Amino acid sequence: MRTLGEVKPGQTIGRYEFLIPVAEGGMASVWAARMKGTRGFQKNLAVKMMLSSLSDNPQFEQMFLDEARIASKIHHPNVVEIFDLGEESEVLYIVMEYIDGEPLSTVFRTAQKKQGVPLPIALRIISEACAGLHAAHELLDDSGELLGLVHRDVSPQNILVSYDGAVKIVDFGVALAEGRNSDKTSAGTVKGKAPYMSPEQALGRPLDRRTDIFALGIVLYHLTTGRHPFRADTDILTLHNIIENEPPAPSSIVASYPRPLESVVLKAIEKNADKRFQTMEEFELAIERVMPPSNARIRSSDVARFVRETVGERGERRREALRSAVRLADERLQNELDTAKLAARPLSELGLTTPGLVPLSVRSDILPSSFERTGLSRVGPLPTATQTGALPAFPSELLDDSSGASSAPSGSGVIGMVAST
Repeated sequence: MRTLGEVKPGQTIGRYEFLIPVAEGGMASVWAARMKGTRGFQKNLAVKMMLSSLSDNPQFEQMFLDEARIASKIHHPNVVEIFDLGEESEVLYIVMEYIDGEPLSTVFRTAQKKQGVPLPIALRIISEACAGLHAAHELLDDSGELLGLVHRDVSPQNILVSYDGAVKIVDFGVALAEGRNSDKTSAGTVKGKAPYMSPEQALGRPLDRRTDIFALGIVLYHLTTGRHPFRADTDILTLHNIIENEPPAPSSIVASYPRPLESVVLKAIEKNADKRFQTMEEFELAIERVMPPSNARIRSSDVARFVRETVGERGERRREALRSAVRLADERLQNELDTAKLAARPLSELGLTTPGLVPLSVRSDILPSSFERTGLSRVGPLPTATQTGALPAFPSELLDDSSGASSAPSGSGVIGMVAST
């Protein structure tokens, strides 16, 4: 499969016009784009395309197709919506909901340079992530059976937080599900990010939804303590810690850490999957139970305010770039429309004619011999066109003196005929 290669703003594929690049991962790049429809309809979307370096890899192509097929079945406010899978000139692309926001990893990294993520905000974000992942885990196939969907790559990079306070799970590119074709050709392959793998995932053992609970528990631990529970100098050492070593108690890092919350976090990252929460819904309810009453009133608007205060300048730069791209695209489209309209108008409507063309008297001796047979006849004497002098030339911006236009040859004529009644 070929890819688009070097995509540029203004380039289109199908109904989608690329505006600005917004992200690039290990498997694909994502562009902000707009869909154009009838009567001026427009909608901003995101278009995800495989990286050109992977275009000849059938396994990655199948992963891309599996992602579109599986993720498009999930409909939940906390999961990015998939709208379309397209292919044009052997180029595959996924069209999805455009989120005006940032990965949680970006928000957290920036917040750490200030005062960190406030506990109520962290709990609200993780609670909503639980809800989105629970919807994915509960996904049914066409026969009504559980698909056994496991995200396998839950991490701060794959949790988006929008500037209006929404939390969205994204990127099911390595998700495990019953009937997933790409997993048939990659037995024994460990997928996911090492710092967020569960012990069973690191060991290459069978997985279920509880591996995502472990990963999200690490995210919660990291957000609320400022420290990763298992991180070491290398991925190998990190995986060793995940498999063999117990994490420090959060209260040993943050003295004021709420003990009820500590119990929830440590249960989520139990090495034995049977000792963890068994569903994301259980995890979410446990978080809500340990929230202080004031925290329970945290709304999306509070999350939005925190995100704007933390990374707002980054978002505004992207929005301005997007607005600029839309303006340029609109100007380009208007220029194309104006040119097309101008080309389609008869010269007479523009008050223009060919330079130097002078109509001469119509001569009856050059009427076609088929005149009578066509059912046409003369009505009265043929009109005579008399020379009235030179007609106006084209304006210089349409045709200059070097255009090669010349006067009509002598002997040209026009014929006036009407249908017989």
